[in-house]
Amino acid sequence: MPPLFTHISDPDHFYHVTPDEIDQLAEDLNTLTTPALTIDVFPQHIGRNVYALTFNDPAYDRPKQRIFISRPHAHEPAGTAACTELVKTLAGYSEYANQNTAWREYVLKNFIVTLVPDANPGGSQHAPVKFWDGSEVPNERFFLWMFGESGETPGERFPRVDTWDMRKVTPPALLGVAYEQIDEHTYVEPNRDYRSTFFSSFFECDKIHHYDAWLDLHQTEFVNSDRNCQIFLPLLFETLPESRQAKYRSLGEAIHTSWKQEGAAPFDHPQVPYKNNPTQRDFLARVWGPIDERMLHLVTEVQNNNLRTPISTQVRLQLAAILETISWLQK
Repeated sequence: MPPLFTHISDPDHFYHVTPDEIDQLAEDLNTLTTPALTIDVFPQHIGRNVYALTFNDPAYDRPKQRIFISRPHAHEPAGTAACTELVKTLAGYSEYANQNTAWREYVLKNFIVTLVPDANPGGSQHAPVKFWDGSEVPNERFFLWMFGESGETPGERFPRVDTWDMRKVTPPALLGVAYEQIDEHTYVEPNRDYRSTFFSSFFECDKIHHYDAWLDLHQTEFVNSDRNCQIFLPLLFETLPESRQAKYRSLGEAIHTSWKQEGAAPFDHPQVPYKNNPTQRDFLARVWGPIDERMLHLVTEVQNNNLRTPISTQVRLQLAAILETISWLQK
């Protein structure tokens, strides 16, 4: 069992979340003399940088578990905060040098960890708030910030598509922060198109490290639900060998249990998404199927933009999912 990790519980704690804050953190980390950290930079078309921060301490020359942790959507910032909290802990950054030292040594000894805190800073830079906590932007308006507002019908949400071309649609009245611009005219949803910086950062890092697991940090609103977190299994879960299904179920249930211990209200069991939407399911299965078959890939969903799940809780639940995954991989 790994040593315990102590969360920072101060509700006024400063989290590195915005693109400018993460740029500054990366600059600060570059000044540290730690051979355990490698920072790879993936520039977006609009000039923002996506950072893949990999911890692999050469002092521990032994077989290690390899995990990739990412946050693809620009309107889901709790995953970014959780990633940067772990980055600062593993790097021993500033006051973090004196916190969770036994846990840091354990992880550096046994794991290669790559964190991509924000795979779409080009979208994140347009968000009107640092976090969505339900106090400033009602969900109806939040949904327009998420994927855009129609340029034809005011107040109507711009269609959610994997890719679109500004020359072929009526330009949105409000550009959704979830999309990444990949050339002069083309926009993609990062986790649905291999041309995104989200996927290019993974594929480039995976060539080097050959990951065993990928934890993808998402948020959703859980409108009209008494639950506030969920684990999604692979879309092709039921076609996987039973031994693979058992591993997925085991890790998913372990994360659910950790959330319950944090006082959260997850669904009863991890679920396969889009069961009632075969169009979405089949499309996403084509994108993710080859990855889900090769490594353990789970998606967290933590409540966004709701007073019932405040910012500190959002971040704590994403952290708990990461910590439980690390613990589970060593069993």
